[in-house]
Amino acid sequence: MTDEGVRTTNNDASHCKRWCVEKGYFKDDFLRHFVHSTAAKAPEISRGYYVRVQSVRQAVRSFLKENHCKCQIVNMGAGSDTLFWNLTQEGLQPLAFIELDFPQIVMKKIRTISSKSELNSVLSRDGGECDVTKVTLHSSRYHLLSVDLRDKAAVNKAVNTCPLDTSLPTLVLAECVLCYMSPASSAELLSWTSGTFPNSVFLNYEPCHMTDRFGSIMIDNMRSRDCEMPGILACPTLADQEKRFIDAGFTSSRAIDMNEVLRQLPAEDVERMIRLEFFDEQEILTQLLDHYCLSWGSQGSCGSINLSLPL
Repeated sequence: MTDEGVRTTNNDASHCKRWCVEKGYFKDDFLRHFVHSTAAKAPEISRGYYVRVQSVRQAVRSFLKENHCKCQIVNMGAGSDTLFWNLTQEGLQPLAFIELDFPQIVMKKIRTISSKSELNSVLSRDGGECDVTKVTLHSSRYHLLSVDLRDKAAVNKAVNTCPLDTSLPTLVLAECVLCYMSPASSAELLSWTSGTFPNSVFLNYEPCHMTDRFGSIMIDNMRSRDCEMPGILACPTLADQEKRFIDAGFTSSRAIDMNEVLRQLPAEDVERMIRLEFFDEQEILTQLLDHYCLSWGSQGSCGSINLSLPL
């Protein structure tokens, strides 16, 4: 396995999201700056990304509103994600928003942000100059840093370059990140989070129930692209997902598959999504959503996550 195989998954996800935006599954005025073209995707893939994107957005909105935006967000393995700009557009800005990823991805993202006024003007909205190097970007609220998430000491060092208050409510995001790490590395990252931020939620999206035929095919497909997933079998069940957070020091945890997530999203918007494309193979989508989950561990005074907020 090479890290390049893992890095290409960011491109895959970004192109799928761009197609979803073009088809109207969800709104994102900023993704076009990072992804310039895309190809048509199967309806079940687009619906799967709709559930993923909307549920993460809803969880983040819930966290921000519960804490009146007096909080922090750390996005692990952020890739080309545009969440910071979308939240700003909605008037939901945390006190600090930190993104971490491989240097190659961060350098490319910095070049894009620096060259697009629609992106960099948001960073200076609160006043002050941006401090930009080849592999780091610091503004008053947004921070983009290069780090190998498998190295706990490096993560800690990088995060400490940002003006964080570890006592504030902190939401840590990881979308398809832990499955690309060894179980030992992901356990260290979770333990670091619980030990560093006593009032925190760690929200994780990744594959689950991967011990069946579906999982075997997916793992083989990723391997054929030189992309191993050493952590994909670390938590084969939802109960295992919940246990990993408790083992890492969080006081409570929950895990639900994406079929349950879909049922919790605002019904009116789900109905809008269903009308976008003709699709009569519901069992395919059900199988796909059964093999992904949203899980989280929490501790301290952080508010609860609510996926059914009005969009």
